[in-house]
Amino acid sequence: MLLMKKESSEEYQFVNLKEFKMYFDIISQDGLFKLKYKRARNFIRIKIPFKLDENVASLAGLMPDGSLIRDLMRIYFHQKKDFSKILLFGGLIKKLFLPNNKVFITDDRGTTKTYINSQALAIFFYKIIGIPKSDEQMRIPKWIFNSPKTVKIAYLKEAYAMEGTILKKLTEIRFITKDRLFAYDIKRLLLQIGIESHVKPRMGGLHNDSPQYRISIYRLKNFELFKEIGFSTKFHKERFEKIFKIAGRSSP
Repeated sequence: MLLMKKESSEEYQFVNLKEFKMYFDIISQDGLFKLKYKRARNFIRIKIPFKLDENVASLAGLMPDGSLIRDLMRIYFHQKKDFSKILLFGGLIKKLFLPNNKVFITDDRGTTKTYINSQALAIFFYKIIGIPKSDEQMRIPKWIFNSPKTVKIAYLKEAYAMEGTILKKLTEIRFITKDRLFAYDIKRLLLQIGIESHVKPRMGGLHNDSPQYRISIYRLKNFELFKEIGFSTKFHKERFEKIFKIAGRSSP
């Protein structure tokens, strides 16, 4: 991950032209900068300095359900429960990077998949945004921890949309991951916005005996703070709202 210009731990992070030149051939074009990687034919177009803002954090937050292919030639994202996330993923790529490649959407055995074949964008994800490759452990990009609260929430909102759930008894908000360090990254980021959580190892579900990690949030005071993150699917929204309705009825 590159070192980025910053004023303080709560200011937006920026990536400057000098840092991009470490990885890309760059041409100034109509107020933007065209980035190519070596002899690759594809390119992306961005503003420089590049602002690591809420949109970039949202894109990174979707990646637990995506994959940066290890040869750094393709990025893909798949989704079963919420097609709007497919549109969000492709929309953010087009908005932030103006790629000359097409963003594809296909059906894949009951799952909707969107992907783009772009070495330039894959290198950008890996070297600039800090997204691990598919054969590496998932991590939260380091710059997010030093960004404003709104950026942290943008990341958590999409991460919980991908991997979060609320237990039927309404006593726990849960997040599951196979990556130990990622679990503790989530715990750390939650704590930065005041939410206490607990990481517990567990074995996988049915037909899956691989180790996993559960990040659990308990207690109404933490649920109140979690409102800033929230849930995007109708099912989880309704279940989350029910927590506070029950709490209101039980109050003296």
